[in-house]
Amino acid sequence: MLTLAWNLAHQVKVRPIPDDFVEVILATEAETVLFNEYVDDPSREPFKEAMREAGFLHLAVSETPARHNQILAASKHAFQVGDLRPPQFDGSAISNFLHLKFADFPFEMVGLRAPAYKKAADRKAYWAELGQIMESASDRAILFAGDINFDPFVKAKQAGAPQVPFPFASGYQVPNPKGDWSYLAHSGKGYKIDHIIHTPRVVVTDVEYLTHIGVRTLAGEKSKSPISDHAALRFEACEFCIEPANPISRMQGS
Repeated sequence: MLTLAWNLAHQVKVRPIPDDFVEVILATEAETVLFNEYVDDPSREPFKEAMREAGFLHLAVSETPARHNQILAASKHAFQVGDLRPPQFDGSAISNFLHLKFADFPFEMVGLRAPAYKKAADRKAYWAELGQIMESASDRAILFAGDINFDPFVKAKQAGAPQVPFPFASGYQVPNPKGDWSYLAHSGKGYKIDHIIHTPRVVVTDVEYLTHIGVRTLAGEKSKSPISDHAALRFEACEFCIEPANPISRMQGS
């Protein structure tokens, strides 16, 4: 299943969704999209209807105890919200987690955004709780995808590795996406903080950051009117699929 995980940079505001946004999603060829840092509101109904008209008939939004950014999942394949409960650390932890189980695919997905906690103690507590949730599902064919707010490949010896073990839950791997950055800070410096975390039962291939689709800028310099400050993370996922000997990745911006 070709999937897109994308931080839309809404913070906690009902920011406008560009008129060409659904066309952009269709151009990525994704079958399932996991939007994070999305804020739901009754005014989003026309957007949701446009997604349905584009073939994404199945939609769900993560629950939130107050105004927080959320996860919106939309797919061309039938799914139901799964049994994994989000971390209960705070409202942001609850709202930034959405577990999906598909009717016709033997693997599960969790749309995720790790809140950008400023205090080290808060980050430690959040990841300890989320790590326990992940380990409780480590025997499943499951992946977590989205903005995790840190770079597992930041150390020099890991920078070129095709994948690394996930540090907060045993048995999970993080593939190294193609591309130099997924988040562009105001300083102009880029960071690789959007990732997929998966168990061995899920094969994940063609992982890449999309900063452009055709001439449309998804993330980049403000002068180019980007949709977000995050690139879209696109990947293929299947359970125990056979990877070609020389897989040809989709070209970025195709």
